[in-house]
Amino acid sequence: MNRILSVFQSVTVALLVMIVISARPCANMTSKFITDFGDGKGSGSSQLPKPGNVDEAVEPPAIDTSKYVQLRPGMTDDEVKAAIEESKRKNAALQGSGAAPGSGSAAAAPSGSATPR
Repeated sequence: MNRILSVFQSVTVALLVMIVISARPCANMTSKFITDFGDGKGSGSSQLPKPGNVDEAVEPPAIDTSKYVQLRPGMTDDEVKAAIEESKRKNAALQGSGAAPGSGSAAAAPSGSATPR
């Protein structure tokens, strides 16, 4: 039993020494491998985003929210009905003024369609 324990200790010490000795060269090679990706030598290097070749973000066009009415969670049935009626009034006013051509539906909504179920 002592012989097995002695061999185990020897192997453990040898592994620890090997790890300590090889840690610096391994760390250096890993660092070199990682930092070599951005040096511009490879075929894909021109495609990598760098401070000079990245397009600026374009802001999306503003959305006209004047024709919408906000519905919130927890609204009562009467509040929902009132919001739907307000939206209908807003959209009818916008269509009548010609401010938003093509917006809105050509067909009238069937009666009772605004009733939540």
